[in-house]
Amino acid sequence: MEAIIQAIARQAAKANAPETGDYRGADDLLYCGKCHTPKQCFVKAFGKTMKMPCMCRCRTEADERQKAEKAAEYAKKLRDRGGISLAYRFETADMTPEMVKCRRYAERWEEARQKNIGLLLWGDVGAGKTFAAHCICNALIDREEPVSVFATSLSRVLNSGFDKTEVIERIRRTPLVVFDDLGAERGSEYALETVFTLVDERYRAKKPLIVTSNVTLDEMKNPKDTEGTPDIRRKRIYDRVLEMCVPVYFTGGSKRRGIAADKKADMRKLIED
Repeated sequence: MEAIIQAIARQAAKANAPETGDYRGADDLLYCGKCHTPKQCFVKAFGKTMKMPCMCRCRTEADERQKAEKAAEYAKKLRDRGGISLAYRFETADMTPEMVKCRRYAERWEEARQKNIGLLLWGDVGAGKTFAAHCICNALIDREEPVSVFATSLSRVLNSGFDKTEVIERIRRTPLVVFDDLGAERGSEYALETVFTLVDERYRAKKPLIVTSNVTLDEMKNPKDTEGTPDIRRKRIYDRVLEMCVPVYFTGGSKRRGIAADKKADMRKLIED
């Protein structure tokens, strides 16, 4: 055991070698010439008191900065890869009851992951569903142990000539997936079959899914085609989503209309003044 301790000490000494300006204190410990804090300390082990290397204050601060920079770099990589905007955060959100539920979901992520619980964020256009979904993603990315996420619009996937194999692989392996704007895709056979494949792959992966949609719960439970007859193709998609996800209704008017109205009011005031 003593040999192991000595080996650790030698490795630590290499990482914290004396530099120009370092000096020996009255306690016979090596001190940093920059911050004047010890670069050595006394440790008791096996009935002996040994002198061991330790990090001075400026070295500790530099190490913490380096860790923070690496963490920020990794978080940016996760956001870029996952399609998440840094601007969407609970810290800047209007914490309505539905937003509070979304924040609780992020806070209890481990339980949601273990029990495979997702969310269906539904309501009117512009009610803040996508904002809330991305807030959850950012909260998970900012954890001490960051969570990888993947967020995309189903319509965007269908219209971008996507690599089906690559997308399906990401859906299978990513801890959290967000499908935005379910129900906005075209009603063609190809589009609906593709959407079902993507949702079903996530279902089979047994991992949490967050879905945003302007489609009401009644419409999901009893989907109709343009002629008013039951739409079996959409129903099997919605049945999968309702089985995987807990519905959260986003109430109130469109936040986009509210922002536009505020801008118009500000402009009128500016002109009148």
